Amino acid sequence: MPNNLKTVEINGRQLHYVEQGEGQTPVILIHGSLDDYRCWQFQIDSFSKKYCAISYSRRFAYPNRVIGNVVTDNTIEENAEDLAELIRKLDIAPAHLVGASYGAFIALYCVSKNPDLAKTMVLNEPPILPFLARSPLKEDVELFKRYRTNVLSPAEDAFKRGDFKRAAQTFINRVMGIENFFEQISEQDKQYLMDNVKSLEGELESAIPSSFTIEDAKQITIPTLIVKAELSPKSFLRIADILSDNMPNTEQIVIPNVSHDNVKFTNMFSSKVMQFFERYNHVQ
Repeated sequence: MPNNLKTVEINGRQLHYVEQGEGQTPVILIHGSLDDYRCWQFQIDSFSKKYCAISYSRRFAYPNRVIGNVVTDNTIEENAEDLAELIRKLDIAPAHLVGASYGAFIALYCVSKNPDLAKTMVLNEPPILPFLARSPLKEDVELFKRYRTNVLSPAEDAFKRGDFKRAAQTFINRVMGIENFFEQISEQDKQYLMDNVKSLEGELESAIPSSFTIEDAKQITIPTLIVKAELSPKSFLRIADILSDNMPNTEQIVIPNVSHDNVKFTNMFSSKVMQFFERYNHVQ
């Protein structure tokens, strides 16, 4: 573990985080499924040149101690409460929030309940599946059914069999939309995913019944940058568009030649996000 790894007590848990940079304005990085604080290593150096960049491991993510039930205690709502408490404990409101995938959904939910805690948001394809499941459009409902059939059900079945490797493999391949993605990565990267696989089970269980609605999105007025990846599955791209259409203060960019969560490893992502921050640093 790095020498600069710190801990903070949040809702009865010790959450690990790294903090880098001398800037006055904080940037909080919120990771997605099968990830932890380490996933932002590529970005934290860029952000820390001007900001105080903080990357933390969410409950049940490496290297946090497992407390409670990874299925029932790992909901969007609970993760959002952790994020709000983290901001308050570190006394860094309002902060720029940057969320990837499930982490983007957490940031969005947190701000919907605590609008005073964030200055801006950057959301990389939050998987707000209820937007598709409850849509009046047949095409949206079909996208949801396809996601459930191709991603959720096979991963959930693997968890029920106790086959965590198959669960991680199925999930990451289908979410990235790249056949054999898991099989092609290094053994080190596979171990990284497996470090966080137990947390995934609860995240799969909690994504669909989330209470977050389009009406909630309409009430969020802070500046928000929605980031899409050109090669992402259609379900994620459609959710991002629904969010853009309904949140009143959003703009959208597309990162070419990458899929879903991999946008955060590109120079274009860090450049566009820094430009976005610059425009709103004066906001109190």
